[in-house]
Amino acid sequence: MLREATQNDYDYLAGHSVSRGLKEQPAQTDFVYALDFGDVLLGVGGIKLLTPTVAWCWMDWTDHALEHKIFMYRVVKEWLDVMWSTHNLRRLMAVVEPDFREAIKTVEHLGFVKECDMPHFFGDKHGIMFARCM
Repeated sequence: MLREATQNDYDYLAGHSVSRGLKEQPAQTDFVYALDFGDVLLGVGGIKLLTPTVAWCWMDWTDHALEHKIFMYRVVKEWLDVMWSTHNLRRLMAVVEPDFREAIKTVEHLGFVKECDMPHFFGDKHGIMFARCM
């Protein structure tokens, strides 16, 4: 089930993240959702509109997400398709840490293509920018 995220979701994610861990809601987002499978939180993600047609997206998955990978991909893909059509997005971007192989596979599976390297995007760590265009 996809629903609006709560602070309880961020609190749970802080101790159960497969990535580097999201400790609280990002400072600026336009849409933030949590994804559950039954009563198990699989992850939290959102979108920040930069212009009416361009946005950043982010996701952080819990340690339960890989157990439900097919469900997770299907729901996120459907949600992205809805966001494309309802908000007239033309470009969606995501930055992934280069050593986080599962995240790279996830964004590629969702139709994103590597666009460029982003030196020091995460402070002392580099990032890889992926984009999905319509």
